[in-house]
Amino acid sequence: METDIHSEDTALIGERQAAARALMARPLLTERAHSAEFSLVRSHAEWLAQRFHRVLGYRLTVADDHARLVKRGPGAPAPLARTTGAPFTPRTHTYLALVLAVLVEDTGPIGVRDLAVRLREAAREAGIDADPGRGLGERRAYCAALELLVELGALAETEGSIGDHRADATADARLLPHTRVARSVAVHLPRAGDDPDSFLAAASVSDPDGDNQGELALRRLLAETAVVYREDLPDRQRDRLSAHQWRAAAALSNLLGCDVEVRAEGVALILPDEAVAGLPSDDPVGQVALSLIRHLSGRLHPGRPLTSVTVPDRELDAALEAFCGADAPERAEWARTAGPEIPDPERLRGRALTLLADLGLLRGGPGRWRLTAAAARYGAEADDRVPRIQDNDHDSRTQPSQASGSGQEDGTPESPIDPRGDLNRVASVLQAVANEKVSATSGDPGDRNGDG
Repeated sequence: METDIHSEDTALIGERQAAARALMARPLLTERAHSAEFSLVRSHAEWLAQRFHRVLGYRLTVADDHARLVKRGPGAPAPLARTTGAPFTPRTHTYLALVLAVLVEDTGPIGVRDLAVRLREAAREAGIDADPGRGLGERRAYCAALELLVELGALAETEGSIGDHRADATADARLLPHTRVARSVAVHLPRAGDDPDSFLAAASVSDPDGDNQGELALRRLLAETAVVYREDLPDRQRDRLSAHQWRAAAALSNLLGCDVEVRAEGVALILPDEAVAGLPSDDPVGQVALSLIRHLSGRLHPGRPLTSVTVPDRELDAALEAFCGADAPERAEWARTAGPEIPDPERLRGRALTLLADLGLLRGGPGRWRLTAAAARYGAEADDRVPRIQDNDHDSRTQPSQASGSGQEDGTPESPIDPRGDLNRVASVLQAVANEKVSATSGDPGDRNGDG
């Protein structure tokens, strides 16, 4: 039986694009922590390295036990977080840097307590006040850094667990460092002459002067951002997007196997395995986030006519209380399933809002949240469990808020749109045009009689 060459080509392209998407989602892939994805990347290493360099200007290195995609510009990774979902504090970042400084020189097995001693010595040499043995708070930050490195594949727990040491300072879990992986965790190290401001500025240039670098930065932005809105771009990048959006869409589609939606308000990349971005999800945080944007889209109608609408605080609070409050029916369902940890209502609320903000579906912050037009692509269905906002003593459906860019100059909202009035105005204009044409064809001099 002969093999269909076209089927082979399709399968080959699909594998390469799946490997590229895996690297975009996890720039550091290790054989121990992500064996399937790493195997796929290693099989297509040459093609991936060439395409990432040409399309996005990213550098890919593939070793025997790990692959590292080195990003620049808007491809900066998402903020680091603990296993509970809480973001890393500056203290935890300090411990992460110190642990890496020790591990890059040590290849043998080591205990958590011995590693803490070496870390304390490294901190003293660097003039940093850090000691994992000083108290519970310090030990928790230290253990959070270690657990991240285990998740990345730079460390392996061979006896006991890091969690044991976090709960009991005398517990001494055994760790096996993977030195080459540890050396690839941090890829943009500051130089001796860098200060914090210049270092961060060099890593976040989004509007370079040259056209080639500008188009490269634009492609990175499209690839790394859930939705790129034209109104958010600098003038030069907005012009580049208008001129090169289809070329950029084709290049990214060939690399990642994604669909590209180009609309008046902006551009979005739709990945085949979009669940990697956080929605949809079986996790309580993802479920609450999805229910929230569907409900808000049904009540507030984002995208009419521009990119976002204001989310009233009362509407947001009522929806979150219905979806993740202490009495929410979903909490009982989550408790019956052997799933992930169920955060308390306040923490679940914060994590759901953070997820939607990271995806670009909500913008702003407490007291000034706005729902973006992209939220409606996940559905628009108001949940009847959420009380309707009381407005002028009438229990009525929430009206669309003033859209971004609309309203009068003095800040007062525009009067509601009357479709019948619009039709009457259009009819009047058409009638005037028709009268002018009749006058022109009949020889009527019109206003010329008044010229003298």
